[in-house]
Amino acid sequence: MKPRILVVVLVSFLVLAMLAAPAFAQGGLFDGQRKGFILGGGLGGVYLFWPGYGGDRQNLAFTSNFKVGYAPSNSFEVYFTNPLSFYMDDQEPYLIGATCVGVTKYLKPEGKGVFLCGGIGVTSYWLLEAGSPSYQDHPFDGFGAFGGIGYDIGKHWYIQADLLYTNVEFGPKWGFRLTLNTLAF
Repeated sequence: MKPRILVVVLVSFLVLAMLAAPAFAQGGLFDGQRKGFILGGGLGGVYLFWPGYGGDRQNLAFTSNFKVGYAPSNSFEVYFTNPLSFYMDDQEPYLIGATCVGVTKYLKPEGKGVFLCGGIGVTSYWLLEAGSPSYQDHPFDGFGAFGGIGYDIGKHWYIQADLLYTNVEFGPKWGFRLTLNTLAF
């Protein structure tokens, strides 16, 4: 599958999942309690910064979240997450993503409130445009981690701000992300 088509498919899936999660939650697929199976996603913006590689660089970009896992209680979640960022640099499209195991701790077990989140995993970095002089057939891989804070604005909706760190073979990248997310439980 061509990289651009893959991006369109991924973004379309995330938008669909984000819009459908509250309906799934109300439709009986989930019991309305955080404890148990969780599924969610989100969209937002990211400020990317990476020092040293040809001088300090920065970009504003589009970012997305995907989250699936289990909550052993109403105040704690363990999940697989895949934060992705899509951006343009020197007129070429790039994708940077981290595949992480994450945890979230809610300060209140139910209702609106603040939560803390974080995770660690692997990261990949791709140039997406085939035929470009710097296109790579394989991604650069490395270490990734994130940590952040969020606020539940409704039963299945929350805002999250986090700092994403990725380190691939040519150096670290930092991303400050702000996303609107939905979570079915």
